Amino acid sequence: MMDGPFNVEETSLDNLLRGRVAMLEELLATREREIDALRAREASLLRAEADQQKLVAIVESSSDFMGIGSLEGQPLYINEAGRRLVGLKEDEIKHTKIIDYYLPEDIPFVEQEIMPAVMNRGRWIGEFRFRHFKTGAALPVHYNLFTIKDDAGQPIAFATVTADISDRKRAEEERVRLKDEVIRLQAATLMELSTPLLRISEHAVVMPLIGAMDSKRADTLIERLLQGVGSLSARVVILDITGVSGMDTHVADALIRAARSVRLLGAQMVLTGIRPDVARILVGLGIDLAGIVTLSSLQSGIAFAMKQR
Repeated sequence: MMDGPFNVEETSLDNLLRGRVAMLEELLATREREIDALRAREASLLRAEADQQKLVAIVESSSDFMGIGSLEGQPLYINEAGRRLVGLKEDEIKHTKIIDYYLPEDIPFVEQEIMPAVMNRGRWIGEFRFRHFKTGAALPVHYNLFTIKDDAGQPIAFATVTADISDRKRAEEERVRLKDEVIRLQAATLMELSTPLLRISEHAVVMPLIGAMDSKRADTLIERLLQGVGSLSARVVILDITGVSGMDTHVADALIRAARSVRLLGAQMVLTGIRPDVARILVGLGIDLAGIVTLSSLQSGIAFAMKQR
């Protein structure tokens, strides 16, 4: 049995419809794949945005100065800690240049040392100073300046993670001050030990001198003698120079000044331990020992003081 014209037309129409349906189904599948890809991309972007927000939160929560600047020297971003360190508000950053963050006297070092190192090696790290925009004060920092590069390795921006070391510097200065104070106290203690003032009776004191004399020690000698005569109500002061190494005009002058100072307080000065060589030096220098009792030994000086009682 042969098909009629209507059967042929129906078959052609069915084939056409089937082809159209297949094409629509393929187009629909393509659209669904595109939608799935868009959804995946959207999810990826959302994850990236979430990660970026986390990074921004970390940067904003950091106590370090974190910033990004253009290669032309324009700050693009500074976190809250950085703005607080240099005394800037967020809307003031756009009116500044990177060079404004340095002290004027430090700019030559930036131009000659820091920037060449950053451009040639990609980074410069070291102790440096920032400038406070409101007060102009120097801010000691540990400066870490580096470049951000593109996929081709070309610099596209500057960035920094810089730590404020003001507290550390203050602590170091305090340690140095305390160390100097300890050294000063030790020196004063040694000086005091080297010029001891000993009480041998109710109204007599003795100061044995040992070692070399200089102007500083001579001043200490006179000061301690005067304090001792006043506080101990001494009437006889024995200054024993048996252990003094060397005798020159400075030592002789110190002895005379000490004697005069003691006499002004109404006490008797006794100088003991004058060796023959010392006597010759004193005579050669023309030292006037009038009013000073001179004895050869500390023992004879103590005996003299006991008689004065």
